[in-house]
Formats: sequence, structure tokens, C-alpha cells
Amino acid sequence: MDAGHLSMQVLAQQSATGLDDPEGCRAANDAVRSAIRANPKRFAGFAVLPMSLPEEAAVELKRSVTTLGFKGAMIWNHLKDGTYYDAARFDPVFAMAQELDVPLYLHPAAPTADIASKLFAGNYPAAVAGRLGTNSWGWHVDVGTHVLRLYSAGLFDRFPKLKLIIGHNGEGLPMFIDRIDSTGLRNDTTFGRVWSTNIWSTTSAFFTVRQFEQLRQVSPVERIMYSVDYPFSTNTDGWAFVEKLAQAQVLTDAEMDMFAWKNAETLLKL
Repeated sequence: MDAGHLSMQVLAQQSATGLDDPEGCRAANDAVRSAIRANPKRFAGFAVLPMSLPEEAAVELKRSVTTLGFKGAMIWNHLKDGTYYDAARFDPVFAMAQELDVPLYLHPAAPTADIASKLFAGNYPAAVAGRLGTNSWGWHVDVGTHVLRLYSAGLFDRFPKLKLIIGHNGEGLPMFIDRIDSTGLRNDTTFGRVWSTNIWSTTSAFFTVRQFEQLRQVSPVERIMYSVDYPFSTNTDGWAFVEKLAQAQVLTDAEMDMFAWKNAETLLKL
């Protein structure tokens, strides 16, 4: 952390932990809390939730925030069978997040075996198919699709103060915002409004200036946060990107402070 010039990192268990195991989630969150206690000035926490059981997930979110002091939750992008969260049965989780005024971080998930076979396997090695379905492409468009499903289902109408974080420079959505609204996906409210109001994007391993410039063009600076994606990316790689961004002068000095730490401090109440 020191080498990467990080004063604080937010800890979370691997996002698939305990999707259908409330007791396992409680144990995992307690373990994260123990790690934070060892150095509370450097660490904060996101909860893991049993999303297969939304009522219990809402209870665990409340416990994690009010008792353990967590700053929100990191949730797997879909259940093990590929189910997304646009159905009304998941509303208790979103309602609790809005009530507690904490964000939910929607994190990519590996494709189901069926999707991996139908969409990503092809005339190339299995290792290439694996990357195509995950960190090269599939993870990101899957989260982007999920966000659009939530928007299409009226989630942000039911919970207008809901705060959703997505990583990887907006998971492919920035280049499609104008297209989504020009095609009238929903005629009663624009996705651009939801993007600017309810969604925060982090950089998390997307460490090129030109990708950041595109995100900035369609996003209020208050909705963009620096993130490393450790341990999948290194803190020093993240810092090298921050230096490149500063040299490119994409942001003013005040905006750079907002991106680097102030936005996260405000959103997470650090």
C-alpha cells in the first residue's frame, strides 16, 4: 500500500462467497472485521451477502453496516445459476442499502457453464475461451447488461436514492449511453439520468488515459473513483496510472483530488 501511495483500502471477501449460505457470509464478514481491527486507519470493509436469500441478505447487510461498521457490500453479478437481480424478490437488499445510505458494488462473476459453452467456446484454445468469457470481455459486458436490466425493470425508480458502484471504467457502458437513450430503451426516463445520479464507476485495472477520457466525457467527476482491483492488479501499477493521468492533465488539480480520494471518502463516509 505504501509503495502504491494508498492510505486506505476497502477489503472484501471473494464475491461468490456464501451466495446461498447466510452463516458462511456472517463468518466471512466477521473475518474481514477482524482484519480491519488490526489496522483500522488503513482498512475498511465491504460485506458479502447471501443473495440467493434476499431477506437474509438484507439482514446481513444491516448487521454488517450497523454492527461491524462496513461501508456497503460487494455483490456477485449473478447467482450460481445465472439469475440477475432485476426481479422484485431482490428488492429487500436494495431497499436496505437505500435505507442505510450505503453503496452496493456489483462485481463481475464467472459465466455459467452453459453460457461459457454457447457464447465463448469456439475455434481457439480453452484458455482463450476462458479469457474471452472473463477478464478480456465477458465479465464486463455481463455487468453492463445487468445494470441495464436493473434500469429497464425500474429499480432506480423504486429506489431513487440507491447507490450502485461498478468497476472497470464503467463496464463498457460509457460508450453506449447516448445509443441507449437515442434508441428509446425506456421512453419515460433516460439511462443517462440514472448514470449521472445513481451509478459510480471505478477505474479498477483499466489503467489507460484514453479509456479514462471516455469515462470522464459522459460522467460527472463526482461519480468517478480511483480503484486498483488488488490483488488482480498491483498497487504500484495503479499509482503509475495516476501519474500518467496527472501528466496528461485530463483533470484539474481539484478534480484529480476528487477522483483520487475525495469521492470515495464522501461516498463511503470514510
